[in-house]
Amino acid sequence: MKFSRLILTAVLFGATASATLVPMQAAAASQSLEEKKKARPVEVMSEKVGKKVAEAVELLSPNEEEGRMEADAKGAIALLLELEPKKEFDKAYLAQLIGKLYAQEGEYDKAIERIKYAANLDVLSWDDQAGVLKLLAILNLQEEKYQASIDAYDKWFTFTEEHDATVYSHKALSYYQLKQYDQVVKNADLSIKYATEPKQDPYQLKMSAYVDTKNYKGAIEVTTAAIKVFPQDKKWWIPLAQFYLMTEDYKRSLSTFELAEIQGFLSKASHYKTYAQLYAMNGIPYKAAVIMQDKVDSGLIEKDAKNLSTIANYYHQAQDYKKAASTYLAAAKMENDPNLYQKAGDLFGIAEQYKNAIASFKQALENGSEKEASINMSLVEAYFYTGQYKDAYKYAQAAAKSSQQKRAAKGWITYIRDTAARKNVSL
Repeated sequence: MKFSRLILTAVLFGATASATLVPMQAAAASQSLEEKKKARPVEVMSEKVGKKVAEAVELLSPNEEEGRMEADAKGAIALLLELEPKKEFDKAYLAQLIGKLYAQEGEYDKAIERIKYAANLDVLSWDDQAGVLKLLAILNLQEEKYQASIDAYDKWFTFTEEHDATVYSHKALSYYQLKQYDQVVKNADLSIKYATEPKQDPYQLKMSAYVDTKNYKGAIEVTTAAIKVFPQDKKWWIPLAQFYLMTEDYKRSLSTFELAEIQGFLSKASHYKTYAQLYAMNGIPYKAAVIMQDKVDSGLIEKDAKNLSTIANYYHQAQDYKKAASTYLAAAKMENDPNLYQKAGDLFGIAEQYKNAIASFKQALENGSEKEASINMSLVEAYFYTGQYKDAYKYAQAAAKSSQQKRAAKGWITYIRDTAARKNVSL
């Protein structure tokens, strides 16, 4: 991952992205840290180095009189590289300054080399030493050198003994990239603990770690916690519902979707498809059909044979056979699908709409259904119950040619003959 240039620039000029520093230990230990700070030597640059640095700093500001319309970082770097300091402090100060300028110019490998050199000399003032250690960590993270970033942050922590929510978040990110998921959770928790203002990143990293390890119960826990902190952010609600679905807690999954829908957080076709599916899984298929149909009518869900078939199936589950048959018929017409025509015919038959059933079955045959014998038997029933005994008899004879339908067809042939005879109908 590449860091935002704005965040990096803020660090280069001495600010932290969102640093909240909290002493790690109690008063006695804090006093020990203060003693360490006071004991650290405070040095100044030699006169020669100081003058050169001042000249370099001048180049970092536009000067129209000198014909410099913008900051000349490259010129400043070149000027500083001319120096060959002898004092350790001068070496460290120049290295960190040149490193920052390289980073500002996007030359991160060179920046890391210089900043690391300055940090290893360990002679800068307390604040500057802490700063170069943190910058070294950020630059390594910027360049996707995750273990190096973690190592630098660990050195920073050992040096400062301070808790920083952003540092823990960055470490969690690095551990995530290294697939060390236990450490991701540990550092994300520390980031959440020490943040003075809640941030979403550690929750996201912790959730991702649980998902990658298929720990969906853990994912539910962290997502629920995130919703309590960020209730108006819609990005947490759908994952929570999906995690409940993955753990087969269909009631909670549906409840979560309902709350998300009430708040206007459902916006995609996939959201409503899952929402409808959950109603069906919770024994409310009619509601599932209504949701799907509404979103098809609005254009959010595509009106195609697959989606119409899904709606028809929900109506079928709800035992609304007329709507199920009509919807299957609409789906069949879109692709001239013989199987869908047959399903429509079957359901029209159950609904006792035999004329519609006959038309649907014939369309199935005309579109090349491979279930001709089965459809012939269905046509026998549909024609019989509409009093069209001659047509019923014809399809019964056709069905009798099939080994699978032969026995049933013969039974119908006998029954049709007897019925036609009683009613004086010629076959």
